[in-house]
Amino acid sequence: MGKTAPNKKKTPASIHSRAAKRASSPGIDLDKSLKDLKPPEDAKTSRPSVLAVHQGAGVSKKSKNGRKSVPSSKARKRQEKGLDRAEAFMDKKELKVEKSKDSARTLQERSKAWEELNKKILAKKEAEEAERLEKETEDWVDEDEMVDEEVVAEKEMDDDVPESIPLPEEDEDEIL
Repeated sequence: MGKTAPNKKKTPASIHSRAAKRASSPGIDLDKSLKDLKPPEDAKTSRPSVLAVHQGAGVSKKSKNGRKSVPSSKARKRQEKGLDRAEAFMDKKELKVEKSKDSARTLQERSKAWEELNKKILAKKEAEEAERLEKETEDWVDEDEMVDEEVVAEKEMDDDVPESIPLPEEDEDEIL
């Protein structure tokens, strides 16, 4: 195959064509000195300020003038009814808030009473436990002392019973 000549750069047919616009747009390798350039002075003065603050800036409601500024008798009555309803609602709300606060107070008082009652019950249980332990320690006797007490009790029984009547013999094996 033969070599072809390099492509020539064609000039766009029209200055308004897409190709012409693409060719005129700045590329990536734009000269850095263009950043410091300022627009010409005459362009600033000739152009009207579009973004400047003007009279109608912001949102505002139209003000009513003339007879529209004073509400009609029906409108006034509606407004008064609304105010009365709002006042009644506020009264109901205050009553509800007061009732709620009262119920909260009673709940707190009840919980305090329960806490005190629980403390009393625990103290009573501890006191009973201490008394029971004291009784157990009082009733507890050494075996030697117990034997001595039994001997003394048998002697007392022997003194009460006359000797002519024989005592029945106790058989621990036969219990009827």
